[in-house]
Amino acid sequence: LTANVEKVTDLMQIAGYGVFGTPAVVVDGEVKSVGKIPKKEDVLQWIK
Repeated sequence: LTANVEKVTDLMQIAGYGVFGTPAVVVDGEVKSVGKIPKKEDVLQWIK
């Protein structure tokens, strides 16, 4: 599996996803988690 991970700190870019809390996880442009660190099992499901 090859993946690109990017830490975004630009508030305008973050807000562009409709995210107003951190941490947040976005996979392929879709917001998956906001305001908590997701479980490993959840992350594995998102990247399958």
